[in-house]
Amino acid sequence: MIQIIDICRILSIEQRSAYWALATISLFWGGSWFVSKLAIAHFSPLFLSGFRNVVAGLVLVVFFFIKNNYRPTWRELGMNCILGLLIFTGANGLTTWAIKFIPSGLGALLGCLFPFFLIVLNAILYKEKINPKSTIGLFIGFGGVGLIFYSYLSDFFKGDFLFGILLCLTGVLCWTVGTLVSSRLVLKGKSLSGIGYQMLFGGLQLFLFSAIVGENWDVSQLSFSAWSYMAYLIFIGSILCFLCYMYVLQHLPTDISGVYAYINPIVALALGILFLNEPFTWNLTLGTIVTFFGVYLVKKFSQTAKR
Repeated sequence: MIQIIDICRILSIEQRSAYWALATISLFWGGSWFVSKLAIAHFSPLFLSGFRNVVAGLVLVVFFFIKNNYRPTWRELGMNCILGLLIFTGANGLTTWAIKFIPSGLGALLGCLFPFFLIVLNAILYKEKINPKSTIGLFIGFGGVGLIFYSYLSDFFKGDFLFGILLCLTGVLCWTVGTLVSSRLVLKGKSLSGIGYQMLFGGLQLFLFSAIVGENWDVSQLSFSAWSYMAYLIFIGSILCFLCYMYVLQHLPTDISGVYAYINPIVALALGILFLNEPFTWNLTLGTIVTFFGVYLVKKFSQTAKR
């Protein structure tokens, strides 16, 4: 106890605040999978994601205008529109749609494949060599995913389940491409301020796709609990967590700031098992541990993942 107090004295106010921010995103982003699963029982998934991102995006656009006087150029607007399509329309929209058909905990675990997709795509598109130790991590991680899928073996004969897996993997791929685009064509210090525009454009695009697939937009009879789920996703899952994440990136080392990626799926799994009766097996537990170990190796030895 004394050692913990001594450590707290050593840390600056900014660092202590950053650790609290890291705890916030670790818990509440994991909880967003669970709340999204609850919300799609009331809202159509693409409409849900679109509404969430439009409202959150507008709030963040105003916030960064007041805080940083951020006024994007036409080029920056175009780049933010592309990133909004990839990261919020593609990644957020498709993964939200996916958990209509698959357990929310499984969706969160598939999101852990992001570092694997990142270094493989970077090697294919930009010819960057993959560190041999990262290759070991890739094989271990995919082996863990195999164990996770084994826990759902009987579900693979169901068309809706396979569709959900495909949607989720496509969403992770969109997130990967969006990350590569933003890192290669960075907006010179303004990429974080532009997150509001990315959310806003992504949400508007989601409304368009929602209309194309014929989703139901009637929200006139929804209960207070349904709107409370939406409020959580907007104000906690999007606005608060993204602001906390930006603060973490500014005040903590990369290795520490990435810890949330291991905690989010555990939170999502635990909430799904406890409150949604999602399946629990020892194969799932072992697969999760093996996958996390593979992710750790990839992030530790891959310069691409670190960037």
